Amino acid sequence: FTDVDYSSWYAPGVDFVASRGLMRGYEGTTIFGVGSALTRGELATILWRNACPDEAASYDPAVAKDATGIAGSADGMFYTAAANWAVEKGVITGIERPGGALDFAADEPVTFEQLATILGRLGAAPGELGAAGGDLSAFVDGADASEWAAPYLKWAADKGLIEGYDEPAGKRLAPGERAARERAATVLMRAFDKGVLK
Repeated sequence: FTDVDYSSWYAPGVDFVASRGLMRGYEGTTIFGVGSALTRGELATILWRNACPDEAASYDPAVAKDATGIAGSADGMFYTAAANWAVEKGVITGIERPGGALDFAADEPVTFEQLATILGRLGAAPGELGAAGGDLSAFVDGADASEWAAPYLKWAADKGLIEGYDEPAGKRLAPGERAARERAATVLMRAFDKGVLK
């Protein structure tokens, strides 16, 4: 990838996800997308490629039909089969909009708290989330986490998937921050290293 600094902190993560065929960069280019936010459709696709490699290898978006039953996903997209899988498995349930309707929001950026939640739904062992609790006071901004995400963020921190930013006041979690592609790659690499993903 021409936009990757291979001497940087994120290079091992990029190498890892690329070597497994989970993240391939932007089609028709030589760039990984460093600094760009990972979308929800892209994250679903990464996790689906890992879970369903044979289906992913023969996937033809042109004939793919959306079967999620919720808004925010569409026929014929690179992520269509992945969205179907993610919703069926309960890995991605959709963002609840005003009025209660769910939205897969495939083109919206993934936040760190969404990333932790999705990985927890997919990879947490029975009882782990309950054991983790939701105390994020080790982070200076832990109170900023959404209530629904706190147990998943605590679980992800306990597992070593997320560490927060080192700042003079302490560790900053930044739960609502958009997950840049290279940061997501690093979290995914750790998830494999820790046995959360296989």
